[in-house]
Amino acid sequence: MAKQSDKKIAQENLKCLSNLKWGFIIVNAIYVCFRILYCFETFGFGIATLYFVTLGISMFLGAKLKSLGSPRFGPGGNVEWPGTDLNSKGMMEYMFDIIYVTWAVHIGSMFYEGVWWFYLLIPLYALYKIWTLFIQPSMFSGNEGTIPQEKSNRQKKMEKRQSKR
Repeated sequence: MAKQSDKKIAQENLKCLSNLKWGFIIVNAIYVCFRILYCFETFGFGIATLYFVTLGISMFLGAKLKSLGSPRFGPGGNVEWPGTDLNSKGMMEYMFDIIYVTWAVHIGSMFYEGVWWFYLLIPLYALYKIWTLFIQPSMFSGNEGTIPQEKSNRQKKMEKRQSKR
């Protein structure tokens, strides 16, 4: 009973990794069949470079997710280690987002080459997060320009007691 959460995480991770594997296969098979075989005359050096660079990025992230999320099973089939929860927030979520944006760009670029500019959303979003989480709070950490916080009832009572003394 104590290992139920480990079993659940291991099953979810295996399902997630299987979906990720099939997504890689399907998206890249569609791209290769359509773009390279059907529209080979438009598949120049620049497009090939963009495709293989972004494919490498998504494959690297997929391999990282697989290494982090693969569960280890014992000799009796019991879960020794469930793997890192792939449904967790933070870096896992960002890695999946980059893979999904890559797949969307690959599929969209089969029909319009301007879709490659959509891939710039990834570094722009990273800059936005760096700005809002690290740079802006450290630059504007003073009290000027901030809205005063409403005091809780407990704080008001404490101040009232101290003023009576």
